[in-house]
Amino acid sequence: MDSRFQVITPANASRLKQVGQLGPGLPSYSSGQKLAFEPNGTALLALSNRGALLRWWDVRAPSEGPLHAHEQRLEGNAAMFLDAERVLAVAPANRSPSGLWRPRLVLLSTKDGSLMREHHLAHAVTLFAMSPGGERALLIPLDGDAPLIWDVKSWRPHCELAPLDTGVSLTACALSPDGRFAAATVTPDDERKENLWLWDIADGARPVALSIEAPTTWSLAFHPTESLLVVGGNTEDVAVVHVGERRLVRTLHGFSGYACNLNFNPQGDLLAASRDGQGFGVHHFDTGEELFSISDQDSLQTSDALFSPDGRLVAWGRGDGTVDLWAVTD
Repeated sequence: MDSRFQVITPANASRLKQVGQLGPGLPSYSSGQKLAFEPNGTALLALSNRGALLRWWDVRAPSEGPLHAHEQRLEGNAAMFLDAERVLAVAPANRSPSGLWRPRLVLLSTKDGSLMREHHLAHAVTLFAMSPGGERALLIPLDGDAPLIWDVKSWRPHCELAPLDTGVSLTACALSPDGRFAAATVTPDDERKENLWLWDIADGARPVALSIEAPTTWSLAFHPTESLLVVGGNTEDVAVVHVGERRLVRTLHGFSGYACNLNFNPQGDLLAASRDGQGFGVHHFDTGEELFSISDQDSLQTSDALFSPDGRLVAWGRGDGTVDLWAVTD
């Protein structure tokens, strides 16, 4: 826990200030960054949306350079911290005799990026998500194949979900904090209106398909303590879905610039949303009210904005390849 800063709340979120910047910047960088905190909040990982450069830093002692930069093409923009020593990622096939052309689920050392463990997967991975505690990972393959829930501790599959329908494009996925549900935003290639899929992992049935009022959905996040899911897309509204009841319960308004890369704080009363380019905002979850916003006027990238596990920092990936750290200092 970083005691230098206050826990960010609805009462003080308007006082967020930049307290650090992780770098260095990257040349000609315009595709955005996927970010992930190590579960204890001491380190931050950034993966370019092109999936080629993976970097991580100690956020307690930012320096001019990352602790490690690992350059390798990764599949599905897939990389997450497990703990201070390990990164879980999906890497391309290495053409080894055991794996032939199959992609690999890999564990990398945070010390030097070296390979610690690997498993050859049956299908290419298009999307990737991890449970908040790092116990399980969700790997979404191409349409027509079965999504996989991976048990990280035992290093073996936990289960396969019902195979995906063909004729859809998947845009984002997530696992619920209790490990019971998986969800994905989709764009049908035909005139179907259903654009959110929700699986109950325990029963292994086909996903329940729901329709969210947005031409395209591209972001979702499970609430940390309640049976709720938020969904954003190319609309200035965020849909709130009751997971257990499989229905829309309310809509939050005022997400200007569209709602991308949604992320809750640990208490679940704040929701961060980066724009479709040009910055991020922090909203009160109960009302949708925007409490804070910042823009870098870079409309060519969309990067994560996410809360640290202790709720004292917001990390936001900028268009120049650096990562800003924001906190309440007074």
